[in-house]
Amino acid sequence: MNASEQLDHTVRGIPPGVDIPDRAVATQRWAPADGSMALPVLTMDMEAFASNAKAFLEFAADEGVDLAPHAKTPMIPEIAASLVERGAWGATVANTQQLAVILGGGIRNIIFASPPGGAIGCAHLAKTLSLYPGSNVYVFLDSFETVNALCSALKQNPGTTAYGLIEVGFGRTGARTLERCLEIRDAIRETGGAIRLGGIATYEAAAITATESSAATFARLFRLVADAYASVVAETRSDEPVIISAGGSVYFDEVIHALKPLVVERRESKLVLRSGALFFSDDGLYQRAFSAMAERGLATPIARAVRPTLSLWAEVISVPEDRLAIAGFGMRDAPNDQGLPIVRRVLRDGKAVEIDPSLLPQVDKLNDQHAFLVGRSVGRLKVGDIIELGISHPCTALQRWRVVFGLGKDGRVERVFRTQFG
Repeated sequence: MNASEQLDHTVRGIPPGVDIPDRAVATQRWAPADGSMALPVLTMDMEAFASNAKAFLEFAADEGVDLAPHAKTPMIPEIAASLVERGAWGATVANTQQLAVILGGGIRNIIFASPPGGAIGCAHLAKTLSLYPGSNVYVFLDSFETVNALCSALKQNPGTTAYGLIEVGFGRTGARTLERCLEIRDAIRETGGAIRLGGIATYEAAAITATESSAATFARLFRLVADAYASVVAETRSDEPVIISAGGSVYFDEVIHALKPLVVERRESKLVLRSGALFFSDDGLYQRAFSAMAERGLATPIARAVRPTLSLWAEVISVPEDRLAIAGFGMRDAPNDQGLPIVRRVLRDGKAVEIDPSLLPQVDKLNDQHAFLVGRSVGRLKVGDIIELGISHPCTALQRWRVVFGLGKDGRVERVFRTQFG
């Protein structure tokens, strides 16, 4: 058996002395809430994830749009594959390592949502594509230099091709003007089929600034997307597929409203959303984003249906002062780039401690391995209490863990998910 399929002391959450295969985890009947697992540990509510997936896939089908969820959020190939099995068009990646992992997971429609760079990046990308014949990989391209580098690299791997997406964007990568888009389009057409003209891509959230309203920014961005899309359609046969790809997990409603009308009139065109963090949600960044989306009214039902799936479990290890408690987790375990973890509940001897939800302790700061808890109810905490926390930003939560434990309805571990961030 491959060592990576064993659960032992090298994995956070595993009790001392245990050495079992992943597939045997359900037989252990572990539950983070009752102290049977070593803490801290990160878990995923599998029922909540399945509910989120069902709701969003049904929403996309009703709206007539396709999904290629961004795999960088969990980097768990079986999760990406499960979404495709449930109806997603494909998956999205951001670099060559992610591409290799997801192609290795059996997915064949993939959006490479970043310019691959010059000769070095394109050489590795082309080599990866050559290892998976029959795959359809759509690559962001925002300069003729990258088009030329990718074309050269593909020709070094005979029979290997890619689809080129002209990336339009403000604030990060992407062509800023229609003239630049036309340059890229023409460069793609001149590759002689090594790169096929696949459509347009953008990432709307990167365009937002503090000096302009999001409405004004989106109006400018989507106008450029529309013009660039028209230029691609003008150079493409009516039976050739053309996609527009956009939509993170925060503004996909705005994307559908603005860009869906562009594709409905052409049978071979489709709008592909890349929303990935949505399937996991959280108690901070995305909870706020979905509340704002519900207020906008463009996708209120799905915004209200999605719920958090990830929980971080830790133990209170010290109460050194009346108004301070220390929990045994820190920046090695929890994200802090989009807000600190949020205490959901406190458990003692396997039972919830009754505390008014509005008075639950708050995480004030994190060290590497310690969390500082403050608030009016901190005095009620005792050493040995277990706290369940929600996180803010699932992407940077999951990347800290190579093993995430899937919980069933009874709160006990049913399966193991291994992340592959490299």
